[in-house]
Amino acid sequence: MVEPEFEESVGFVARAMRNFGLTDLILVNPLVTVGSLARARAGHAQDVLDQVRLSSSLKKAVRGTDLAAGTTAQRARSLHRILRRPSTPREFSERVKGICGTVALVFGREGTGLTNEELDLCDLIITIPASEEYPTLNISHAATTIFYELHSSNRDDSREALADTNVRAKLLEFVENAAFSAGLTETEIGLATRAFRNVMGRSAIRAREASSLAGTFRAIATKLEHQSNPTRYEPVAAGHPRETSLEDARGRTSVKVTE
Repeated sequence: MVEPEFEESVGFVARAMRNFGLTDLILVNPLVTVGSLARARAGHAQDVLDQVRLSSSLKKAVRGTDLAAGTTAQRARSLHRILRRPSTPREFSERVKGICGTVALVFGREGTGLTNEELDLCDLIITIPASEEYPTLNISHAATTIFYELHSSNRDDSREALADTNVRAKLLEFVENAAFSAGLTETEIGLATRAFRNVMGRSAIRAREASSLAGTFRAIATKLEHQSNPTRYEPVAAGHPRETSLEDARGRTSVKVTE
């Protein structure tokens, strides 16, 4: 949870986590402490609150995860707005079904949600379809909906590893270099890599798929470089931490809840 403002919200989310077998709760710059109000709302989820972790930034909180899913009530209205192309909770749960790896669910502030900069640190976006007249759910209700969908779909015995952050970062590097060698502008390269990140995130790309694509884009970039001999593309800023790796390959999906 990012900057939670009310103890009750923390307690209710912890309770929902416990209902669906989740235990790893991270609070990013919380504006409240985990006190009596949170514990009263948590019910039998006291163990979740006992082991809650604090983080000074969302970037640090999602470090070490293989897939970070941000949540928002705001849907993209423009076809040209690449950042917010959300999945529903059911679509998301179907895509991560049968994987082994660490998935972070990122919930924003009770009043304002996540900023665009924070959403940009996520690999994909989840939006719960609701009435257009009042689409914003209470944070604990939204969390419960997503937890339920994950719990319902995650009963497949077959397991496949997610592509870790290093593999996905290398794949994006090949895409960037191929686009640069093809003569795209810096703005076009940024939009293309953001769109490709969205595709990887929404598909919960597997390690074997990413490795195959990386080989393909590496060959394309190498061919273009030999033809035009440009220097390598160096992005101005990286929107997602690239130093993390696969942490949990124990045969089940590990879900981290970041508020």
